[in-house]
Amino acid sequence: MVIAHTVCALLSYVAFLVAFLSGALFLVQERQVKRKRMGWLFRRLPALGTLDRLNLLAIGAGFGLLSLGMAFGLWGSRMLLGSRWPWDPKVLLTAVLWVAYLTLWMIRIRSTLRGRKIALLSILGFSLVLFTFLGVNRWLPTWHAYL
Repeated sequence: MVIAHTVCALLSYVAFLVAFLSGALFLVQERQVKRKRMGWLFRRLPALGTLDRLNLLAIGAGFGLLSLGMAFGLWGSRMLLGSRWPWDPKVLLTAVLWVAYLTLWMIRIRSTLRGRKIALLSILGFSLVLFTFLGVNRWLPTWHAYL
């Protein structure tokens, strides 16, 4: 149970990292296209459409894995602690992260936003991932500390 929770959570962070990287590369590629400067990097990067699709897939995979990780974690806390919802800062911020990526994924699925704006939101979303993963352990008291 704990292993499944940890593996799903870490894999979701990896998927969100892929979304972040594809978003950053999208912005670099788009900037080169707009400036009409097709340098050496332009020839090495995937097309904008490929980066946009990769971003969508990474957000969807990360959201699904995060959902599984949260479910395993809540189930495990019920068994270990006897409560359904441990009021821990890391758990609360993970719930915020879940809502943020659900919103981002739904916006992208419905094609309300695409391209540059989704790339920027992916980068912003990953800053929340980093704070949830690393920042909470430094600045907030948590029993969930592991680094």
